[in-house]
Amino acid sequence: MPYVKRITKAGKTVEVEYYYTSRYNKKGGSRSDKVKPTKEQQKKINTRQAERKLRLLINNNFGFGDYHVVLDYIREKGKPDRAKDEMKKDIQVFLRECRKLYKKQGLEFKYIHVMEIGKRGARHHHLVVNHIDVKVLQQAWYKAYEGHNRVKVFPLDDTGQYADLAAYFIKYSDAHLKDDKEERLQGKRWAASKNLAKPEPVYEIVTHRSWYRCEPKAKKGYYIDKKRTEKGITSPEYYGYGYFKYTMVQLE
Repeated sequence: MPYVKRITKAGKTVEVEYYYTSRYNKKGGSRSDKVKPTKEQQKKINTRQAERKLRLLINNNFGFGDYHVVLDYIREKGKPDRAKDEMKKDIQVFLRECRKLYKKQGLEFKYIHVMEIGKRGARHHHLVVNHIDVKVLQQAWYKAYEGHNRVKVFPLDDTGQYADLAAYFIKYSDAHLKDDKEERLQGKRWAASKNLAKPEPVYEIVTHRSWYRCEPKAKKGYYIDKKRTEKGITSPEYYGYGYFKYTMVQLE
């Protein structure tokens, strides 16, 4: 029974996963008649996959001293909240200004962006951006949003593991993910600059016993992130195969 070991290095992290795949077992496969997941089950699968993809992207491109940035809007009594189209225009201006201001300082602007409308109507833009003087970010938002300078900046720590931040972003993007793309706050779960390096996984075919017997073991210079270690059986209703995954994080 073919299992795959997928190893993905992203910045200071290395993610190791063992899972079943039918890709290498097309002849004589006994699980081709498996029950398809329900709409809710598929939604959870899609969310996990999106979170993994975003986590690897952040870990691979950002690090200590870069920023999680929140751009706020001022809500005034008696005045309407910022419309979705206005928010889109604002962020376009902000990103354009950042590109110009970063370039003036000899830097290449990198970002990941998620829009949010909270349960009580508050509007926000969440971003991860590479390091620069905070005044530059204030200038760009001042240009985009009528001079109201509401910028919150949270520097990234030195762990290199930003899984919680990725989950935080996906939580907001999922809240606005609708079947009709025209009704979505954003067309996709997140927007990102084209200059981000995507981590490339390495695959190895392994035996069924490999995932069952394997235990997380950090290579020299790394430690195991216990929060990101998981072993079990996928839902027997539509898969029923074992999986195992863990993450190593570089010590320095």
